[in-house]
Amino acid sequence: MPLLQDLVQELQQRLEGQAPAPSSAAVADASSSERINVTLPRGVMDELKRHALEEGRSCGNLAAYLVEEALRRHRPLH
Repeated sequence: MPLLQDLVQELQQRLEGQAPAPSSAAVADASSSERINVTLPRGVMDELKRHALEEGRSCGNLAAYLVEEALRRHRPLH
């Protein structure tokens, strides 16, 4: 929840003209996510699509969540 509060505060400051909009380079540097490509068997991809549709989220978002949960169960994330 603190992340959402920080985002709301930042948006409010920008709307009030207190903070300049960051450059594209600054946004890219601040990103803590990375992208990978994964090849899934057709049946696994079909299941991922079905679950994502049921939950109203994208396949990528659900896949990221499932990977994070699997890692958390194997060992604590840093």
